[in-house]
Amino acid sequence: MAAQLLQAYRDSQKAKAAAARRAEAELARQARAAEREAAERAKQEARREREQAQTWMRARKEKQAQHSAESRRAEQIVRDLEKRQAARARELEQKRRAEVREKAAAERRAKQESAESLRRESAGRTAEGEERLEVLTAVLRARPGGLHGLRLQVEQALGEGDLEGLAVGVEKALGSIGYPEGLGGARRAAFAPESRELVVEIELPVQAVVPPVTQYRFKASALPAVVPQPRKENECKALYRDLVARLALRAIDEAFAVTPPSLVDGVAFNGKVRAKDRATGRAIEPCLISVRVSREAFTELVLDEPELDPVASLHHLNAIVSQHPTPMTSSRFLLSSRST
Repeated sequence: MAAQLLQAYRDSQKAKAAAARRAEAELARQARAAEREAAERAKQEARREREQAQTWMRARKEKQAQHSAESRRAEQIVRDLEKRQAARARELEQKRRAEVREKAAAERRAKQESAESLRRESAGRTAEGEERLEVLTAVLRARPGGLHGLRLQVEQALGEGDLEGLAVGVEKALGSIGYPEGLGGARRAAFAPESRELVVEIELPVQAVVPPVTQYRFKASALPAVVPQPRKENECKALYRDLVARLALRAIDEAFAVTPPSLVDGVAFNGKVRAKDRATGRAIEPCLISVRVSREAFTELVLDEPELDPVASLHHLNAIVSQHPTPMTSSRFLLSSRST
């Protein structure tokens, strides 16, 4: 009985041990199954992660490629824009340089034209002065011809009235004779029948009629200009003295030409000038030159002789020159002769 109990106990222990082993084996199997399942899940998770990583990498690469392509396009656009801007800048620079060259050329042409214009102006003004001076020096030689035809008018005026008509006719005749501009002053005449002398008074020009400039010179400087070269005061006075002498001789010659020799034997000439008395400001008419000459004595002068000195001719005729003591707007006329 004890042996049976012991055996039963042993069998029970064996059964318990076998059941424990089976349970342990089942747990081990379940653990292995769980490990396999966990490994499979880990494997799948790893595969998913790899796939996601690959997908992310592909997306990243695509994005990088797209970004690179966009960058290249943007860079190409920038390069194209820079090229267009550079081309535009070169075009503008070429245009600017062309404008600068054109402006410089225009300025050079303008300067050349201005200089040439000033040269022409200087030459023209010099020529005008020379022509004017030639007119002054030729006023005696340029006497008009045919003045004896005016003598008929004077004789007609005399025939229509008394001897006063002679003076009126002489004034009209002398007033009709043409003179260069600025030289033909007023003429007045009076007749003295007892001495058969015609008194002629004319208005002389002032010294300003003499060109005060010898020539005009073109000055090429920073500011080009026409520069006048003044005539020396002594030369102006000498030319004025010569002009007054020529006008006096011409007036006397014209007076004899328009009057009948049967009535007029001589001419008393007075040359006056309108001026201002600087001391009083009043207008005055001083007599610069006075001369009395007979028709016979005057015919001794060869007025058309180029070498004739009109000042010396007046000396020869014993001309009287008055020097007004007050400074006048005209220069005082000087002749080495008797003075009043």
